[in-house]
Amino acid sequence: MSPTSALAFIAEDPEGFARIGLYAEDTGTVLAPARTVDKESFCAVVQQLESRHAPRWVMLRTRGWCELLAAADVYLAKAYVLSLAQRILHRSPAAGQIEDFDLESAPSPSSQPEFQDALFAAPASGETLEELLAMYAAQQAAMPADPVLRAKLRLLLNAESVGALIASEMENTGLSWDERAHRALLREQLGPQVPEHHRPAKLAALAAQVGAALGTPGLNPDSPQELLRALHKAGFAVQSVRAWELEHINHPAIAKVLEYKKLSRLASTHGDAWLDQWVADGRFHPHYVLGTVASGRWAASGGGALQLPHSIRQVVRAPAGSTFVVADGRQLEPRILAAISQDANLQKAGAQDDLYQWLIDAQLVRDRHDAKLGMLSVIYGGSAGGSAAVGAALKKNFGTAMDYVDSAARAGERGEGVHSFLGRGCPPADERWMRAQRSTRDEASQRAADAAARSRGRFTRNFVVQSTAAEWALVWMGHARHLIHQAGYSQLCRQVFFVHDEIVFECPVELADELAGMIRTAAALAGRTLFGAHSVNFPVSIAVTANYADAK
Repeated sequence: MSPTSALAFIAEDPEGFARIGLYAEDTGTVLAPARTVDKESFCAVVQQLESRHAPRWVMLRTRGWCELLAAADVYLAKAYVLSLAQRILHRSPAAGQIEDFDLESAPSPSSQPEFQDALFAAPASGETLEELLAMYAAQQAAMPADPVLRAKLRLLLNAESVGALIASEMENTGLSWDERAHRALLREQLGPQVPEHHRPAKLAALAAQVGAALGTPGLNPDSPQELLRALHKAGFAVQSVRAWELEHINHPAIAKVLEYKKLSRLASTHGDAWLDQWVADGRFHPHYVLGTVASGRWAASGGGALQLPHSIRQVVRAPAGSTFVVADGRQLEPRILAAISQDANLQKAGAQDDLYQWLIDAQLVRDRHDAKLGMLSVIYGGSAGGSAAVGAALKKNFGTAMDYVDSAARAGERGEGVHSFLGRGCPPADERWMRAQRSTRDEASQRAADAAARSRGRFTRNFVVQSTAAEWALVWMGHARHLIHQAGYSQLCRQVFFVHDEIVFECPVELADELAGMIRTAAALAGRTLFGAHSVNFPVSIAVTANYADAK
């Protein structure tokens, strides 16, 4: 039996801890009778099956299983997470119709027979082994018949599932955090620690200064309504109190407001209460969430893991003898657009290690600033930071790429769906949106409908690039994880952080260069896995540092 042909299902068991069944992937033949496993022997049993059969592990969700496996350093090479697959298939235009399972309901008893008969069983909710078999069979039946679409969608489902394994492993490992340095930073910036929901001394003093500067004593700067009224009263004709709008105003009072907002955010998002809740034993343990963002990007449930400001990154410090290897995809989205649009000129640029320098050398732009903003205008529409000439030159040179994203935008404006390269779907607009587009009896409703159409068009234009970039990142992480395991470094080189197109590993100092090489190899493999042997180049920038703040 080939080690790639086995499926191992993990389900809850009301009489034990878990029920594990092993089946042939292509035929559904039972390879080993399903057995009940208690919590104490669970990790050992999984390790034994992994070593003997190297199966793809099928589970409803990772939570409940993978944190135990990660804590025991049990490595699963492959996985298939039914809840994540269900969300993707339910939205993918490539997939057939599939019942929307209630994935949040409690397990319910079932007397369904095992895999062969379960292929034809009515879908059920819950987490018994028989129910998971039925759900898996229904999902496989919904896969597209076209072999190319099927292969792409299967790659997405598998990559998303390995991403869930990586998330569990990162949660278990945590991100090295210097709590003492963090406390010192808070005391320096905010003053002595105060009870939760109270203003620290320096923040309270700054609030009084803001009120005095705006001529509104007693002002509560934390109230957007109060602050906006005070700004108007002081003669500032602003539409909101958002920092990006206030930053353009050169005035001492506004400087005080911005300083207050910065410190208030520090106190509320990464203050003492945050430290007490999220940092344990010198490590930050966030909870990553997959499958909830339309584009496939990850989210975090509490802890603000994906929004660490630079001031806080300085307390992310590797333990003695270890270092961080921080890698991010260079100019990722232009390269993704080159790959998915098959624009010959953009692919020529994407074949270079430095796409922006190629644009400069080709005399399409003057400098890196124009190159970056110009490519943003190609991908997202609009002007290139006020330089219409730059945007126009790039759009003319990369006409096929422009047609690709313009087509996605027009589809969105019509209320149609679009999809990523592998098949993650952005579904069509709902009936309410379509009714609003048709209900344009007066000028106001027409303007509202036009604005809604443009907004949706911008979203779908961005979606086709961002969602494919998210797929590349998943495959990149998966390849890096596999290469590290092959080298025997799984317990030495651990991924500890991920945000969009940046991954962070912690490893012994002496392994940093070797790890960096594996990360670069994984990036190239990710490009070829998605786009074939003639993929554009996907270089990565790598920083080796003991302090995360020094990575950029």
